[in-house]
Amino acid sequence: MAAVPISWHFIEDTNMIKSISKLIDKVTSSQRSVFYFLFCITLFVYANVLFGHFIFDDNIFIENNTMIRSLSNIGTIYTSSTTAGSGLVGDNFYRPNQQLIYTVLYTLFGLTPFFFHLVPILLHIMNGFLIFILFTKLGLRRHTALFGSVFFLLHPILTQAVSYISGLSEPLVLSSILLTVILFIESFGDITKKIFIKLVLLSCLVFILGLFSKESQVVSLGLIALIFIYKYKRGEVVKISRPITIFSILFIISIIFLFIRFQFLNFTGVAGLFGEINSYTSNLWVRLMTFIHILPEYFKMILWPWRLNYEKPYIAFYSLLSMQSIFSIISILAGGTLAVVSIIKKKGELFLGLSWFIIALLPVSGIIPVNSMYLEHWLYTPIIGLIFCICYLYDLYFDKFSFMTRQIILYILILILILFSFRIIARNVEWGDPIKFYNNELKYSTSSARIYNNLAMQYADKEDCVSAIPHYRKAIELNDSYPQTHHNLANCLIADGKTEEAIQEYLKALYLQPNFIYSLNRMRTLFEKIGDKRSQKFLDLELKLQNNQNITTEDIVKAMI
Repeated sequence: MAAVPISWHFIEDTNMIKSISKLIDKVTSSQRSVFYFLFCITLFVYANVLFGHFIFDDNIFIENNTMIRSLSNIGTIYTSSTTAGSGLVGDNFYRPNQQLIYTVLYTLFGLTPFFFHLVPILLHIMNGFLIFILFTKLGLRRHTALFGSVFFLLHPILTQAVSYISGLSEPLVLSSILLTVILFIESFGDITKKIFIKLVLLSCLVFILGLFSKESQVVSLGLIALIFIYKYKRGEVVKISRPITIFSILFIISIIFLFIRFQFLNFTGVAGLFGEINSYTSNLWVRLMTFIHILPEYFKMILWPWRLNYEKPYIAFYSLLSMQSIFSIISILAGGTLAVVSIIKKKGELFLGLSWFIIALLPVSGIIPVNSMYLEHWLYTPIIGLIFCICYLYDLYFDKFSFMTRQIILYILILILILFSFRIIARNVEWGDPIKFYNNELKYSTSSARIYNNLAMQYADKEDCVSAIPHYRKAIELNDSYPQTHHNLANCLIADGKTEEAIQEYLKALYLQPNFIYSLNRMRTLFEKIGDKRSQKFLDLELKLQNNQNITTEDIVKAMI
């Protein structure tokens, strides 16, 4: 009798496997059905963040950014830093395409977060679809390519690039990177000269658009070089001269762009995105040692994406003798060996995937100083290489397993994707609610002045200065180098009727950064309100700043006399 239920369950599971297989066959039967499937599952998982608020740096990039208020500012957007419209200095971020999208959205919908959230989600879906196309062109079966796309779309580590409005540049630049790679692959075939010329022109257009989304577009040069080696090894390159021609043209374009970027569109006078001079930013070896040390952190986040937060420790490492650094070095050597063996003795799948991961990480490896040691959204492009490795191994061994083993693997994969989906939904609750977001940050970043300041701002926005003031003071205690904290504290003090204390906090903000337009403006309006003649002096300073003249601490002192 015991054999009956076992046999019944086996039949039931077999039917379930067949049903899943039929569903996958139906989905992968056409490009359109693949896109619809990816669209539906991604929109379902990310839907709750659509109703969230602006958060974190969104107030700088969008809410307080006057540059995005009019389409007439497009010329200025393409010749100034990303936060120039917020009156901030010392920022070397250049993301004009991102700002252009914000300008269009503001023109159409005003400051409605729904539409600002919708754009990165749609780009994320498109990137998942492009990954499906890419993986099939790289030789994976359509079923496996679909799994790879879904894994990318539903991995929780990527919520920072999708749910965070100001992280738009990541999905935006990846779309141009993937299109560049796919167009490059098209040049391998037996095509006419006319079609080849169209491919060259289209590749150049996509590549240039990508450069104005984010400088990391240049990694597509390394990626297409990898794919050329991979395809050449497999005997799939008809005319070598054609892909080499495209690569050469794109390389020249990147050199010209980078020259213009760092000569004429450099807003801090230093190479990199971080203007502060310290032992990390001024020493390449320290930056590389730090990258080697933190490399395992990326794998931790990929393998266990449950402890997610934005703020990461800004700690430099001056030695490779720690256990984590040694483990990282061993992993790099093992991965490098595996990649070399793969390209020499096999068809190079692991070489392509592992090399993709490393090359895509190079822009944030410390070669050029960046604003953090590591961040979750920096994995948005690199993770594709690891997913390709997983998909290749899945393709290679799946048919060799017994039916029972394949069944178990399929169930595990489905369970992982379901858990991933729940994690994304939970994380999006935090990305949609600033107070929940910052309280989550404080679970992992109790020494971050920026987080305390931003949490206090949220309480202040809700007119809860009683809760806000202690957080402002905690932020100042941790790191008294941000003018914003003193300025925000002063605003709350005014709300509490403590005008004299507020004036002192505005002054502290201006002593830290004399060009801080917000405190200049508040000092002027405050003195106007109480009938103090010093309001005219601060008006003169505002006009001086508007005429692109720097204000000094001495100017602030004189204005107070």
